[in-house]
Amino acid sequence: MDQSVPFTAPQELHDLAFRYGLAVDSRDAAMLGGVFTRDGAIRGHGESRARYTGEAGWQAMIAEVSASFDQTMHNVFNQTFEVDAQGIVTGLTTGIASHLLPAPPEAAERTLLDFAMRYHNRYAQEDGVWKLAERALEVVWVETRPVRQFSPAMLGRELRGFAAVD
Repeated sequence: MDQSVPFTAPQELHDLAFRYGLAVDSRDAAMLGGVFTRDGAIRGHGESRARYTGEAGWQAMIAEVSASFDQTMHNVFNQTFEVDAQGIVTGLTTGIASHLLPAPPEAAERTLLDFAMRYHNRYAQEDGVWKLAERALEVVWVETRPVRQFSPAMLGRELRGFAAVD
């Protein structure tokens, strides 16, 4: 039986989810590696082997994201944390990751692929700093829809009440 209890996490643990999203969205493998312990790993939820780990893994992940999507935007929603009798801190982070699929530059509409996600996390302190030791991604559902790129011409037209900024 799991003896984990709710854990009031320091802000550092919350920030890891935000920094992870920023690293992926800005395609920064070094920043991505900085949120993980030296032996940290990303894997699919329910899978046993690590999909990405170490500097080469972070580089590979960023390369795959860059090849697959024109842009991404991670939005973090809920975060919960627990600690077990051995002091191991785990947590669940929910959110939506938006992925803009590639399209010709002249395309008026683009396709957005949203993942409703849960990240199952295990945390550890390394050199006195909280980091992700493991992050397992569970995609709950996906949604696709057409979107348009923003342009200042939309201000006052589609976005009534907003004025163009010089």
